[in-house]
Amino acid sequence: MVDVRLDHPRGGEPLVSEANLRVLRGEVVMIVGAAGVGTSRMVAAALGEWPTSSGRIEMLGRDVSKLRRASLRLMRRRVGVVPQDLCLLDDRSAQINVCLPLEIDGIPRSVSIVKATSLLGDMKLSSEASLPVECLSAAERQRVAVARALVRSPDIVIADHPTSMQDAAGAELVCNALAAAAAKGAAVIVLGRDPALRAMAERLGWSMYVLVEGRLRAMADLGSAVEEVLASVDSVQVAPPEAPAAAEEEEQDNVVPFPLSARTAGVA
Repeated sequence: MVDVRLDHPRGGEPLVSEANLRVLRGEVVMIVGAAGVGTSRMVAAALGEWPTSSGRIEMLGRDVSKLRRASLRLMRRRVGVVPQDLCLLDDRSAQINVCLPLEIDGIPRSVSIVKATSLLGDMKLSSEASLPVECLSAAERQRVAVARALVRSPDIVIADHPTSMQDAAGAELVCNALAAAAAKGAAVIVLGRDPALRAMAERLGWSMYVLVEGRLRAMADLGSAVEEVLASVDSVQVAPPEAPAAAEEEEQDNVVPFPLSARTAGVA
């Protein structure tokens, strides 16, 4: 990510200004941001689902903004995504949801089931594997989405608030799985603001950044100001700019339903 700017959908001050970030293979980077400051837009922009106003985003050595739709789809097959809205197939089993990315790749179900079973076991969901996702708790559904993101052994993992529905034990399962993906060579980006998640990230030695006032800043560079900045992340409610008069009747949420193009794109 080089000098990236993301404008607010309603105008006004940009959500993100001159953001620079590099994530290497085997590294986990956490980005902390208050609600509504643009972290989910960054996820969508990274996958070509939201345009940058300036700068560029490179994934796997390719400038995302210059890729055609077919190339974007191929690139996403090397990226595991845990979107905030999970994008699961509610009427299918947890096992089928996790198998789906491999089946899209043409992997025989006999092979995909073995890998899905292993990942669901890591998420402590072995007993729930055959149940429809709609029968699972919110925390269990979120861990299914994490398992699905990892089933292809992706080169890049992007996890958008992956522990927001978890208790302490569930959050540890998720973080350990993400750390294991990095240990196998993936570049992992985690977005969230949960203090427990931040504490776990510190314990695991993840690089940490904070998105505040539109700027992406390394926590290591904040020095004694880090506690003040984190306090602002925990407490500030971000009010979107007023919509233009002509668009007052149309409500527009600042959280992007992810992915934008299709509900199944999170696994394709």
